[in-house]
Amino acid sequence: MGLASISYDSTDILRDFAERRRITFPLLADPDSGIIRRFGLFNDTIDPSSRDYGIPYPGTFLVDADGVVRQKFSEEHYIHRMPVTTLMVRMGKAAPPAAPQGIRRLDYLEVHTTATEERLYPGNVFTLFVDVHPRPGVHVYAPGLRDYQGMQVVLEENPYVKVRDVQYAPAETLTLPLLGEEIPVYSHPVRVSIDASLPSRQELAPLLDVGGKVQIRGTINLQACDDRVCWPPQTLPVEWTFSLTPPELERSPEPLRHQPKG
Repeated sequence: MGLASISYDSTDILRDFAERRRITFPLLADPDSGIIRRFGLFNDTIDPSSRDYGIPYPGTFLVDADGVVRQKFSEEHYIHRMPVTTLMVRMGKAAPPAAPQGIRRLDYLEVHTTATEERLYPGNVFTLFVDVHPRPGVHVYAPGLRDYQGMQVVLEENPYVKVRDVQYAPAETLTLPLLGEEIPVYSHPVRVSIDASLPSRQELAPLLDVGGKVQIRGTINLQACDDRVCWPPQTLPVEWTFSLTPPELERSPEPLRHQPKG
C-alpha cells in the first residue's frame, strides 16, 4: 500500500514544498493537467489567463495493484479538503477519537457526541457523530414516525459551518400484535452521522482572530420505551467544540511560482 499526491505544480515547486514541510511520500508533477483531466478533476471554471488555471478539484482515489479505482472522494470547490482521519473513518478503516466530546445521561439511555477530527483547518470537510446508547431492553423510535417522537438531530444555524448531509442508521422493526403495528426502532447503540465543512480562511477570520475555536450546537429529539414504560419525548442538547489551526501560507520563491497565462 502506498501514498502519492499529484498536482499541476512543477517539480521545482513540489521539491521546495516537500523540503519545507518535510514530506517524504511522492509528490507527482502534472503541469499540463493531463492526468488530472483523465481523473475528471480538472477545474474548467477558472479563467484560462489566470495563474491558477489548471488547479484541480480536490480528490482522493484508492487504486488497487491492477490500477483499478476502487473508491474515490472528490470535492466541488478547491478550498475544501478532507483530512486523513475523516477519510479513514469514512472508508471504515479507523474509528473517530475514542473520548466523546459530550455525554448526556438519562435513566434509560446515554447520548454521546464525537467527531472525525479534534482540530480543524479552514476548508476542512469532516463528520460529526451523535451516538445513542439505549439501556438493555429499551428501544428508541426511528425517524419519520407520526404517532411517536422519532429520532431527529437538528443543528443550530452557524455562519461558519455548512451541514451537507444527516444520515440515520437503518432501523429494526418492532411488531406490536395487539395494535397491529410494525414500528421502526433502535434497540441497540445507534449512530447519526452529520457531514459538514468549513469555509475559507478569509471567511473564518473573525474566529481565527479571537483564539480560533468553532462551536457547533444543536439538539437530538427522541422517545424511548421498554416493555413496561414509554417515557415522554425528550429534547437533549448536543454540541462540539473544535480548535482552528491557521493554514500554512508560506509560498515557494517568486521565480518558481505559477505565472498568469495571458
